[in-house]
Amino acid sequence: MRKKTAIKMSKCLDDISSGIEMIGNFKDNKYVVSKVERMFKENLLKLDSEMDDIGKEQVEALKEAIKSVDAIETNRLISEINTFISKNIVYKVVFMPYKASMWDSLESIWMAADKDERCEALVVPITYYELDNNENPKKKVNERNLFPEYVNAVNDEEYDLENDLPDIIYIHNPYDNTNLVTRVDSRYYSWNLKKYCEKLVYVPYGKWVDGVSLPSFMIGMYNSDYAIQSSDNAVEKYSGMVNAYAECFGIETVEARKILKHKFVNLGSPKVDKVLSLNKENTVLPKNWEGKVLKSRVNVLYNTTLEEVLNARNLDKIRETLNFFKDNSSNAFAIWRPHPLMRQTLISMLPNLLKEYDELMEEFCNEDYGIIDTNIDMYYAIFWSDMCYGFNNSSLNEIYKYTGKIVLQDFPKMAKITSNISKEDLLKKLKNTNVVTEPECSLPDVVNVISDNIELKIGKKLNLENSGEKINNYMIDIIKKI
Repeated sequence: MRKKTAIKMSKCLDDISSGIEMIGNFKDNKYVVSKVERMFKENLLKLDSEMDDIGKEQVEALKEAIKSVDAIETNRLISEINTFISKNIVYKVVFMPYKASMWDSLESIWMAADKDERCEALVVPITYYELDNNENPKKKVNERNLFPEYVNAVNDEEYDLENDLPDIIYIHNPYDNTNLVTRVDSRYYSWNLKKYCEKLVYVPYGKWVDGVSLPSFMIGMYNSDYAIQSSDNAVEKYSGMVNAYAECFGIETVEARKILKHKFVNLGSPKVDKVLSLNKENTVLPKNWEGKVLKSRVNVLYNTTLEEVLNARNLDKIRETLNFFKDNSSNAFAIWRPHPLMRQTLISMLPNLLKEYDELMEEFCNEDYGIIDTNIDMYYAIFWSDMCYGFNNSSLNEIYKYTGKIVLQDFPKMAKITSNISKEDLLKKLKNTNVVTEPECSLPDVVNVISDNIELKIGKKLNLENSGEKINNYMIDIIKKI
């Protein structure tokens, strides 16, 4: 039974216990006895309606004890039934992602909740809008049909949030009405969701990079009761944003500091869980990649981010990189994965680059030196590539490190890079660490060294505790104490 039902049932049992005591004290008062007996009847009917077969047997025994006005036996049975109720509480856990490509930030938590007998887990992909450059909605989108078949996704328009009142809601969108590119329906703003659940939990769809990532004030993160992080460094940085939090909510800094101390907790990242689970059986080579992604050359996952383009305000680095693959197609092959919101972002924020971007994309697609990774799931590219090339602030780059394969961190402000390290030293470096950076190392040199040393294509995965299970257990323990 749901927790809210369990609370009602426990209230019924408390009333019965008080009633038995009252009858013992006023057994000669017919008015009191009659009133208490009506109360017994009402509460026993409520208990009957909610109990399963085992519980009903206990309720029947309770009825007999009440008839006999046996206070000792009644209270013993009440204690037993309360124990039964507490052991049979099921917590409603609802996941509300908005983009299917970002589902990996929640998936392993859902998997843990879905197999947890204490939970009833439900996935409700929520509606969002694509915006024009004036922030006006131009297209209504729901990606429910793009989620994996094994996910029990339901229609958000049919889900009665206001009456279901879940115990926990998980979200990965922290922007509410502040996103300039896409925006969820106002019904799903964090402040509104918080009204209908015991705990609202935010899990970032990006992976924090120690020493690189910086905290940013996002209203959904701070409206949430808990904001899961994957690093002690992230917890420290976000917990330190006391003044911003206090100003936003109009509270004293002392109170803000107290709230933030408990809001942020390092429980790992579901995205890492996903990387560690990849194999040939669950990540089958896409059919349109067959005959293209070959073992005979170095397959490079080329990851381009919004931040590097917005910072550069040009596409020079992208053009230079694609030219490298074009000129070295016998040795290198690009699996190009632009950020899924790249084109939409250019429309909204850098419309002057849209024509050039479309031309680059068209030229690339018409040639044979690479493929565009259009899969919603980025893990096909992660698993089938031999190395990753992209910006060091990228979440994809960060989780790629957990494959043990080589990561070359892009320096986006320089279009042309010449290594300032010898190939011999580069080989030694790659054998000692799987992460190297520009401008010390160039893409051509890293590709050449990997090509000559194919053992570098084989990554070593880490044996880590499952973050989804940690997060699920942590939140259920919190809910149980309420």
